[in-house]
Amino acid sequence: MEPRQAAEAFSQWAMFEGLMGFTGSLPAPLAPAVAAQIDPVTDAGKNALRTRHVVTVGFSDGDHAIDVFTRRALPVSRKLRALLPNRIDDVMIRYRQGHQTPVGGVEPAAPFAGPSYTIRHSQVHGRDVFACGSSISVGNARDAGTLGCLVRDAAGEIYGLSNNHVSASCSHAPIGLPIVAPGIFDVLPNSLNPFTLGLHARALPMVPGTVDNIQAMDNRDAALFKIIDADVVTSWQGTAYDTPATWQMPVGGMNVEKVGRTTGHTRGVVVSQLNGAFPVAYSAPLYNFTGSVYFDPVFAVVGLGELFSDSGDSGSLVTTVDVAGNRHAVGIVIAGLNDASAPGGKLTLILPIGPTLDALGAQLVSGLNA
Repeated sequence: MEPRQAAEAFSQWAMFEGLMGFTGSLPAPLAPAVAAQIDPVTDAGKNALRTRHVVTVGFSDGDHAIDVFTRRALPVSRKLRALLPNRIDDVMIRYRQGHQTPVGGVEPAAPFAGPSYTIRHSQVHGRDVFACGSSISVGNARDAGTLGCLVRDAAGEIYGLSNNHVSASCSHAPIGLPIVAPGIFDVLPNSLNPFTLGLHARALPMVPGTVDNIQAMDNRDAALFKIIDADVVTSWQGTAYDTPATWQMPVGGMNVEKVGRTTGHTRGVVVSQLNGAFPVAYSAPLYNFTGSVYFDPVFAVVGLGELFSDSGDSGSLVTTVDVAGNRHAVGIVIAGLNDASAPGGKLTLILPIGPTLDALGAQLVSGLNA
């Protein structure tokens, strides 16, 4: 059985057994021949999953496994683990905590080390420039997120790319609103004077509602702001590496990196792709907006020995390096999941960057003011 099929089968079984919530009508029972491949199935195991609530199921082709994410962490005792399903056909079943952290409405975390931005000396112009992976925000709210990367549209205009919830206030920011650097939350004495980096230009759809009423695959937590002066910004991600010009789809088991406003340069691995549409809770207090937005596909990332991202890292560009040593963009950070077993106690949720670029009709900018 393929991991995606196993994730769908386990989800269907869990919903019918009352272990996992669902939207819409009650799913049909899993075909007996498929249900028989879930092993072992015990009353004690079902009760443990029911009381801790299955949130979603992910799948990893690279590991030939599925991940069952629960709201509350499961005990680690071997006795209880032996009572939980551990395979479906030849696909391994793994368990993780995965309770989503609401986005917005709270102050971003303090930067882990140093300032919330990077100023890089451009060899091209012989002057300092503002780097991707640094703090930005809308100009009318005390907040801060991350400038993910620079992109170029068909007309050759250069834009900054971040999350919709960072630079477009969940589709509520007026067109032309100044986007400032560093973000308003990070404006401090004896630090970089804030300046208008760009003007909000476009937000991709981020429509709240249930999967019965919206198209989750059309939702993108992404927005563009037009760079006012391309000579003051660089495509470099902090001091770590340049933004790549190419992209790939993320897959389970892929090693990834990112540079963000809060945690800086970190490394991680893609745990799995979540099966079906997944809801992310948002709020934009300035506009009295709260709502859950479903996305599909969504990928979960765990840090390697450290927290991969934290609040304030939203919008960060996630990249990977292939076996030939070439770097590619793979995703954009949108939110987090609480997971007591993960480094820093959190997993990171990312959306693939390719469909976002296609929806924007934009290309990644690399080599600018290096």
